[in-house]
Amino acid sequence: MKYLVLLSCFFLIYVFFKTQDDDVRIAALLGSLVVFSGGIFFSLNPVIAPMHIPLYGFLLYALVLKKNSFAEELSAFPLKKGLALVFMTFLASGAFGSETGFHGAFTGTRLFLDSYGFILVAFIIGYRCDYQKMTDLLYWPILIFCTFGFIEAALRYNYVYALLVDAFPEYAGLMEKGSLDFCFHDSWRIRTSVTTMHPTTLGALLTMLFILYMPRLKERKYKFYFIMAILALAIYLSGSRSAWVCTAGYIIFCFVKSQTVLVKMFFVFLILVGIGYVGNSFIESFSAEDRGSSLDMRQRNLIVCAISFAESPIVGHGFNYMSNLVERQDNGYAADGAMESQFFYLMVEQGLLGLLAYLGFVCLCLWLFYRMKKYDATVAEIGFGITMMITLFSLMSGTLGNLHSMSYLFEGLCLGILCAKKEETEQNDEESVVEDPV
Repeated sequence: MKYLVLLSCFFLIYVFFKTQDDDVRIAALLGSLVVFSGGIFFSLNPVIAPMHIPLYGFLLYALVLKKNSFAEELSAFPLKKGLALVFMTFLASGAFGSETGFHGAFTGTRLFLDSYGFILVAFIIGYRCDYQKMTDLLYWPILIFCTFGFIEAALRYNYVYALLVDAFPEYAGLMEKGSLDFCFHDSWRIRTSVTTMHPTTLGALLTMLFILYMPRLKERKYKFYFIMAILALAIYLSGSRSAWVCTAGYIIFCFVKSQTVLVKMFFVFLILVGIGYVGNSFIESFSAEDRGSSLDMRQRNLIVCAISFAESPIVGHGFNYMSNLVERQDNGYAADGAMESQFFYLMVEQGLLGLLAYLGFVCLCLWLFYRMKKYDATVAEIGFGITMMITLFSLMSGTLGNLHSMSYLFEGLCLGILCAKKEETEQNDEESVVEDPV
């Protein structure tokens, strides 16, 4: 079985590089992120993971063998200035943080490419992708993936994850390798992770897939109603409260945006009334110490982070500093090293510059998707929704696993499709001007 797992890994990589169909290539890239995302590595020094091979292999191929076309594609990339700014903050935090000098700068560069690199690769490939074909292609793989989640919930053991961990030489996840208890279930909720590092990562992935397939409900086909129901059930079984909130929020957003102003105002009133009735019990659930990440724990996180932020507010303490806070005590309680929010990570490891660059990059993505909706409203709404909801998700629950890498893949894909539509529209306009001279 170990060899079967490794062969499937290299099969995905082989398909990614050899296929001429860009929709299949995106599916293979997403597969390498999803199936092999649970903290499994070929090597930890240097860090080499299955999902890194397509990313760096593609970038190296583009830079060395396709440098002319790569330069053209890069010039058309609408986020290059935003990414350059984010990269500078990564370099600054790496070079002037706890790992000073060249080693720190290298760490910052590597971490930047490991996550933000996917948005560029997905953009280049997405330039030649089709939304309808891609979602049709992913239909059965998603159903099979969710089925493994249902099996995990029923058996209360993650056989898939245990097999993946055992098949690779290095593991740096949250479970103990060789453990007989590969399960994230809490006493009060089912928690499934399938192949991901944590149920929170799974919840984020399923939320993005839910947003991806939402527009296809307009086609009124049974299979799309079915996959949306399967995704909704899988989101519930992930046990991620952030995923529940973000999915429900997106459904409400999609329903309200097409209504009249009067209906929108009435709906806002109903939401406020609902919050008044349900909000208290919801807060009590979050406040309970035995209910996962409680509000009290998050408050302790914030206090610890505020102290650390004050020590180095501009560029932060550098990367991997958060792991030093795991054993830190605050009023007799251990401060959780996971810190439960991307906001905490940014303010401690990258300081004010990193935090502002991240928020600015998010705003730039949202503005681009809003501006380009005239070229393809469906894809623009998907990109806008994923950017908005995953940003909210990461601010509520952090970025366990490769959550950001997956979100950047979807955002880059949407941008690639939209830029291709924009170029096609502009060419058609030019041709119409030539055919109808004044």
